[in-house]
Amino acid sequence: MSHAPQAKGLWLPFLILAGTCLLFSLALPFFPVDETRYLSVAWEMRVHDSFIVPIQNALPYSHKPPLLFWLINLDWLLFGVNEGTLRFIPLIFSLFNVCLVYRIALQLWEDRKLALNAAVILGSTFSYLLWSSVIMFDVILSFWVLVAVSAFIRAGRERRFADFALAGAAIGGGFLTKGPVVLVYILPVALFAFWWQPKGEVTPKWYGFLLLSLLIGIAVVLAWLIPAALTGGEVYRKAILWGQTVNRMANSFAHKRPLWWYLQWVPALLAPWIFFAPLWRGCRRLTLDAGTRVVFTWIVSGFVVFSFLSGKQVHYLIPLIPACSLLAAKAIACSQDSARRFQLPIAIFYLILGAAIVALTFLKQRGALQYFDPGELRIAAAGLMLLGAALSFPRPRDVSAALRLVAVSALPFCALVAVGCQTFSGRYDLHAVSAAVLKKQQEGYQVLHQGKYHGQYHFMGRLQLPLVELEGSDQIRRYAQTHDKVALVSYTPPGQAVQPEEAFFRQPFRSKQVVLWNSRGIMQNLDGAKAAAPLHQGEQ
Repeated sequence: MSHAPQAKGLWLPFLILAGTCLLFSLALPFFPVDETRYLSVAWEMRVHDSFIVPIQNALPYSHKPPLLFWLINLDWLLFGVNEGTLRFIPLIFSLFNVCLVYRIALQLWEDRKLALNAAVILGSTFSYLLWSSVIMFDVILSFWVLVAVSAFIRAGRERRFADFALAGAAIGGGFLTKGPVVLVYILPVALFAFWWQPKGEVTPKWYGFLLLSLLIGIAVVLAWLIPAALTGGEVYRKAILWGQTVNRMANSFAHKRPLWWYLQWVPALLAPWIFFAPLWRGCRRLTLDAGTRVVFTWIVSGFVVFSFLSGKQVHYLIPLIPACSLLAAKAIACSQDSARRFQLPIAIFYLILGAAIVALTFLKQRGALQYFDPGELRIAAAGLMLLGAALSFPRPRDVSAALRLVAVSALPFCALVAVGCQTFSGRYDLHAVSAAVLKKQQEGYQVLHQGKYHGQYHFMGRLQLPLVELEGSDQIRRYAQTHDKVALVSYTPPGQAVQPEEAFFRQPFRSKQVVLWNSRGIMQNLDGAKAAAPLHQGEQ
């Protein structure tokens, strides 16, 4: 039976996702170091005509596979080199993910109302909305995870080779997106099939086909990996064949962050739905049917594995958000509640958040808060309180109507976040300093970078030449003394005085200032120049 007529309600999550993406594209810069780095890698692949081996700062870049960079270059091939269309790359995958969640819900429970609710929940979860507009890998990775899970669910019923082949192709797509980590999200669902399939249905043949899926996934990635290893040079070959597998796994147990670290982020990742009362009422009535077991396996296994790995980042859990939306929709379907104002807790959340922001603006500005504009924060806070008040009044006819009402509120919420963060986000805009770097390179200067360079200026400034990375003051001083035309990018405390005759350019950057020193400034201020302090030092 076709599901197209019943899927017409997907316009709501589509509208919320597309509206948020358009808003963020217009209002926010590309954030260093992650977004700017990945855009610069794609840019340098174009500059150096190297579409097999990713390039950063004129050297092979081994930290990530190439799929995202290929997609960015495809965008530029279709629309020309631009910034305006780039955030729509993750958006397209996000829209596909909404459709896949709807499909998986139908596969698991054959309940179209539940499936539509799952799609709406996914498309209005704050964390998912944010990452659907960010130039990173997680939403694209989620697509491959959803394709593979859907294929394994169908294979559990029909035992067709085509389903295992599709799962293998999805595993390969995940490899090309972010590497072997895709297996953490997918494999447990297939390995624990004996728990969610009828007793006796999972035989050794199932695991033989699962092995075949893995081999297909490996074959897909080898189609890129072998040419890349042959053309990227010995250092790159060792990095992608060894450094990105064995070394990363070894370093993952260094326990840099505690086991419980992800638990503190769960409320933020699941907002606003964590405040939706029918979800909690329904959780008490959940039964472990086959569909619920699939979703539990998916969520719990991924959460546990990432909790034991020390290299924790919040966005590692984004591919689990679709599974959480499925479980939430199932719990809501089990709640059996009559029509009430179930949106009230979320309305109260908006009211309290708005009041708290207003209160903070009247306190002494310290820490990160000092980089926000109090007027913008008060406008955003007033909007949040109005949103909370407006959300309080309607009387939805049923739980699904209340759910849609809460979902719609996510779009103005994101708009108010963008309003409140305008001045703060401006401290992350690197267009001006990137243009200054380009100008100096065009004038024949060697531009140095003190400390690790993450590629944050290459695409923003459309640079054609690499920056020279130097760590120590002695190295930089010797370089400046032996070259006629030298400029240095460094990061200094915001209160450090910079004389106009000592610098080509400076601007605020995060909690510091970025300065492009001339030769005189290098010699006079080198000891005070600080190395870059990126959002995170290592590749994640």
